Amino acid sequence: MRHSYDCPADVAATFAVLSSDAWAHRKAEVLRDGSRVVHREEGPDGGVRLAVSRELPAGVPGFLQRFLPPDNRVLQSDEWGPERPDGSRHATWTADIPGAPASVGGAMRLVPADAGCTYVVEGTVSVSVPLVGGRAEKFLRDMLGRLLDKEADVLRTMVSGT
Repeated sequence: MRHSYDCPADVAATFAVLSSDAWAHRKAEVLRDGSRVVHREEGPDGGVRLAVSRELPAGVPGFLQRFLPPDNRVLQSDEWGPERPDGSRHATWTADIPGAPASVGGAMRLVPADAGCTYVVEGTVSVSVPLVGGRAEKFLRDMLGRLLDKEADVLRTMVSGT
């Protein structure tokens, strides 16, 4: 999967939001997903490690329910590297779904653009369950796409101050 979003702020301002405690708090408020920071650590090179626990969106099909954690929470871990010479920022991300036979993760980039920056999220979803794995992967990819669209709206609002 690959999603790309235009942001009305430069890389530094957008990175400041995405790597802050305020990011989880605002998502919890707007998306009502119970987002909360579990761990945040700044590196000496300007990179940031951020782990956020959140609830899965409603509407998970019945055939997937038995694979989900009882509290319906996942842990997303983002590891942002230092600013690159071209002004971009790169990160890796993973989503840990305790007890689920799934692997979810990928890469993120903030790239300078004329009117701010472009936020790119790429990832893969793999579910190792015979017979339903393919349907589960499609559901998760679609769910992540909708979630990323909503998060991009929250991000744009935060970086524009509206």
